[in-house]
This record gives sequence, structure tokens and C-alpha cells, in this order.
Amino acid sequence: MPNPKVSIIIPVYNVEKYISQCLDSAINQSLKDIEIIIVDDCGSDKSMDIAQEYAKNDSRIKIIKNSQNMGLFLTRCEGIKSATGEYILNLDSDDFLDLRACEISYNATKNGYYDIIKFNAYNYENGNTTIFDKILENDSFESLEEYANYMYRQKGYPRWNLAFILIKRDIYLKAFEILDLKCRITMAEDALMSFVLWNLSNKFRHISDILYYYRNNPDSSTKTKNKEIIARNSKDRIFVINKIKELSKKHKFNRKIAKVFIDNLKIHEYYDRLIYHQISKRVFKIYDKYFRFREKLRVKFGV
Repeated sequence: MPNPKVSIIIPVYNVEKYISQCLDSAINQSLKDIEIIIVDDCGSDKSMDIAQEYAKNDSRIKIIKNSQNMGLFLTRCEGIKSATGEYILNLDSDDFLDLRACEISYNATKNGYYDIIKFNAYNYENGNTTIFDKILENDSFESLEEYANYMYRQKGYPRWNLAFILIKRDIYLKAFEILDLKCRITMAEDALMSFVLWNLSNKFRHISDILYYYRNNPDSSTKTKNKEIIARNSKDRIFVINKIKELSKKHKFNRKIAKVFIDNLKIHEYYDRLIYHQISKRVFKIYDKYFRFREKLRVKFGV
């Protein structure tokens, strides 16, 4: 039996309130040639009981279990290693997909020509939707150099969310070999992985379709006021910055992509420290003004 076109990877940890909506959106995809891999990250609620019931009724669902709690990044990796699909689509267990997400994004690959398909997402909160970040327009890039030049011209962070893309499984597996990451990180993990994935890819396509519903979580670690978590976030970002520098030098990765990722991670880490030390709003405004001016110079003069 041929491998499925798409493997949907769903890490699960204490999401019993949301997991049914997530799984409904996966099993009811208009593209039927898929597999759904649920990775149990050893939670304490009834999430996996619900998942087991879905698995009884759909042979495309495969469940694997971590030996201990590993966090989102490593749990997602475990799922991808077990996947057999041509392409990977990551779905967080408190989010859900448009029912044509797999069909539209897979068709956009042009029978495997493109390595990465990036699509758009909604923020979803209490039944209401708003656009997540800006809308990507339909566009294609025929080389890594072309894509690096595009990224370098953009304002803001380089949209490194791993949940809003379809990517070839073979490229993901190569990325695992390069990263060989065993430690647990909870912040900027998408940035680290996407940096490697981008550098291993050659053909990129953006589509304007909005295919993902990202649940806006006010308790997420990016919005926390807990100083311990903020300090951990800062530490993780610094680790990722240093790892990107190390990998760039070792593997001769694209310098422009490295600069875009590192510059944006430094900004986020700087904000972490400002929040940690409870710097006044006035300082934030001064820094924002400085960053906007610096960004204009970079776009205009390439500095």
C-alpha cells in the first residue's frame, strides 16, 4: 500500500477541552489519503481517552506514547519520526484545521515539486476569528537564494511557525540529523527547526488560503508575567541564537536567513529582559521607535 500524501502530527498534553474539535478537523479532511499521528505526552486529564475513542473508529489514526513528558517540540519530533506520509502537517491539539487544509496545501505542491508550502491562519478566540499576522500572497520561489532575498526584505519576524506549513518528510528527517537535539526547550523551538528546514529546502511556495485556526491562549508562555518563565524564555532564545550561529558556521547555511532569524530572536530576547526587570512603558516606546528606524535602514540600504 503506497504511503499517504500527508501525515498530520498532533502532540497531546492536557487538552481534553479542545481535542475533539482538533481531531474532528483532522479526520474530516477532504483529502482522505492521510494519516493522523497522535503523540501522548503523558498528561493527567482525559485527552488520551478521547483520542483512543477516535482511533477505534478510524484506521488512519496511529497513537504513540512518550516514556515521559517531553514538551511540545520533542513530542512533535517523535511523531514526525513515526510518520510515513510524503508531507508533514503539524497540528497543535488545541487548534484545528480548515476541512480542505490538506487538499489545498498538497495540491499546491504541484506533485511534489515544492519542498515547503506556507499558508495563512486565523487567531481563534471564543468563536471569533481575526487574521494571524499578515496575509501571505500567492507566490513561489525557485531557489534558497531567492527565498533568502525575499525574507531579508520583509519587515517583522520571518514567520517561523511550524504549524502553518506543509513540508516534505524527507527534509524534516535530514533536519533531525543536523540538529540532534536532546535538550528540552519551550521557547523559540519553531525558530530553530524552521531555520534548518529552510536551509535544507530549495523550492518554496506561499498560498493565500487561510487553512489553520490558532487558538489564542492568554495563559501561553509568550504572554506570561511569571518572572521564572520569562527568565526561562530568555535563556531558551539565547540558546537558539547560539545554536543557529553554530549550525550556520558548520554547515555553511545561508547568511541572510541566519541574520534575519538571529536579529529577530535578539529583539524578542531583549523584550524578555525588559519585562523581567519591569522597565517602564516609556522605555518600550523608545525601543520600538529605534527598531522601526533601524528596520527602515535595513530595508532601504541593506545595513
